[in-house]
Amino acid sequence: MNNEMNTLSQVMVSLKNKHCAKDFAFENKKLVCKETNETFDPEDLILEKAYRFEGDSSPDDMSVLYHLMSTGGTSGMLIDAFGTYSNPKIAEFIKLVPVRTLDENQQ
Repeated sequence: MNNEMNTLSQVMVSLKNKHCAKDFAFENKKLVCKETNETFDPEDLILEKAYRFEGDSSPDDMSVLYHLMSTGGTSGMLIDAFGTYSNPKIAEFIKLVPVRTLDENQQ
């Protein structure tokens, strides 16, 4: 992660500014874009990057932000807790999403 971006909110603002990233939500075993109501299955997405955050006051205050890109070009963000409080259904969904490789980033 970039050293200038240490907080969840900083990364969210950066993704919105650089990639026009929209907010995704996990509903009924799919991701839904809150702004466009598009729905995505794991095979419709590519995981661009995952960012982990740990709260300053408590190591239990952990979260993960996933930056995802749909095959149709919609860029989005999904936030989940990390560790004990994570949503196991989100974790299972994300495991099925292909990860962008370094070679793909260079194309």
